[in-house]
Amino acid sequence: MVKIKPAEMTKISITGPKSQLETTIDTLHDLNLLHIEDYDGELETGEPRDEAEGLSELLVDIRSVLSKLPEKENRREKQQASVEEVQESFEEVRSSVDRLKSEIEISKRRIKELEEEKDFYKALKGSEADLGKVRSTRSLDVAVADLKIDRFREKVDTDRYDIFKGRKASAIVFEKEVSQEVTSALQEASNEVHSIPSDLREGVPSEALRSIESDVQDVRDDREETEEELEGLADEWAGKLRFVEGFLTERIEKAEAPLNFATTERAFIAEGWVPSDKYDTLEEEVANAAEGKVHIQKEDGGEAPVKHDNRGPVQSFESLTDLMAVPKYNEIDPSAIIFLTFPLFFGFMIGDFGYGLTTLLVFYAGYRMFEGAQDIFKSLMWASFATMAFGLAFGDAFGYVIFGENSVLATQFGLEIFAQIPMLFHRATHLGQVFTVSALIGLVHVNGGYLIGAYNEYSKHGLKEAFLEKGSWILLEVGVALWYFVGMTAGLPVMLIAVVALYVGEGVEGIVEIPSLMSNILSYFRIFGVSVAAVALAAVVNGIASTAFATGGLLGIAMGTAILVIGHVFNTFIKIMEGFLQGIRLHYVEMFGKFYEGGGKKYAPFGARDAS
Repeated sequence: MVKIKPAEMTKISITGPKSQLETTIDTLHDLNLLHIEDYDGELETGEPRDEAEGLSELLVDIRSVLSKLPEKENRREKQQASVEEVQESFEEVRSSVDRLKSEIEISKRRIKELEEEKDFYKALKGSEADLGKVRSTRSLDVAVADLKIDRFREKVDTDRYDIFKGRKASAIVFEKEVSQEVTSALQEASNEVHSIPSDLREGVPSEALRSIESDVQDVRDDREETEEELEGLADEWAGKLRFVEGFLTERIEKAEAPLNFATTERAFIAEGWVPSDKYDTLEEEVANAAEGKVHIQKEDGGEAPVKHDNRGPVQSFESLTDLMAVPKYNEIDPSAIIFLTFPLFFGFMIGDFGYGLTTLLVFYAGYRMFEGAQDIFKSLMWASFATMAFGLAFGDAFGYVIFGENSVLATQFGLEIFAQIPMLFHRATHLGQVFTVSALIGLVHVNGGYLIGAYNEYSKHGLKEAFLEKGSWILLEVGVALWYFVGMTAGLPVMLIAVVALYVGEGVEGIVEIPSLMSNILSYFRIFGVSVAAVALAAVVNGIASTAFATGGLLGIAMGTAILVIGHVFNTFIKIMEGFLQGIRLHYVEMFGKFYEGGGKKYAPFGARDAS
């Protein structure tokens, strides 16, 4: 069911003796209905329960350990355990996790050091210089550089050196007494002087490389054993820690709840908001739990929190509304509007059955991988379905025409049935129609915003204000249309009436903003631009792939296939970015600006993990 406004809320106060405070808090937490308001009055606020501080410290420690444990899908599931069980072994578990993580980090740094050492010796591979043996002598030293050998020999003022040329660099072995002459010549005759590891290995570079590879393998083996041990700890403890984390979170919420209540020596007062259709439930449950010793009554005033009141697929589009701003309590919730139009905009712009499938796969992967953004990805999956629908209407799949007389399935594969399937039109050959549709979308969408804005004004201030502030814009458009289709004598009077009404309703600001009406509508030609670009990008990939296929042979087929796969994967992400950004922008900027204020306070009921 689609609701045009957020759920109706009722402000209440709960008053009772302190002896019933804990019972009341437990009941409210279990109900997940009351959005608690922080007390801001003359009375003192309550004190948290004695256990709050200790539980908070334990919760922080548990979350710290969980953040260090390796993630796996099955480890997100909670495994029942008591706080006492976890506390008994927690220090040992934490110590083991810290030790293992430290060992893994040391292994990673050691492998990085060995890889850098390997690069050093790779540059010298092919030479016969035993740098370790050279460094072990008292009289000799060594330098390694990308050397211009002939220029070096011209510049060096000694012959007490030898050069060992490697694949990418050269080693210069020289007597220490002539180090100044060698160093000076190196500065003029080398592109880069390499830093030399502090502990040089004995043997020629090829032998040193084998030694390094052996060390790398040893470190990797040790790291794998450490990671397996950490995995074992995670298998044993991750589920238990998550269970206790949830339990402690709930206990702490309850323990700290009195901080939001007003208290006296013997009584407490809590204020908050509850959905109006749940008021009776809350009143009955709290009264029963407190054995009638707690009084609940309705209150006036205050800013109500906003609870979206949509059902079915519209719910996932609430995330796109909140991405901009939570609606105010008394204004229209535009989630249903986004549900009706955003997938159509996205689908029309991409308009390709193949890309509809690939975007659906991407969005589904995002839905599985990012738990906090599941609603957004669900809404985007609707956009993928619309993309597939428009792709069938336009006869497009990855830029290939699949229906009609030019169907690639008919001409290339002999599937004549596809040539008999009609399509709406193909965008590459009907640019004028795409342009016209984009303009019509702009007119309908922008004026839809004005109509919703008129409804908001009517609800708050009456019919007169609705006409002056919003209806005048629509009247102005009618005047322009009459001038264009009938003539100046028909259109000009209507336009003048609209301008006067606009001035009365919005003042000089309204007159100044008249040019913005045209820019708002012109913005919808983004749909035209993205739609045409989508066809062109797919055609470019297909054209390059066709050239590769035309060369024939296995290499041509392999190259063509690779170009198609890589190109269309790249295009998928480009189309997602363009389709989402341009589609949602037309809602947020061009349409919502006509009626939407936002800035509401989101409903966050006490006890609920995920406030809706």
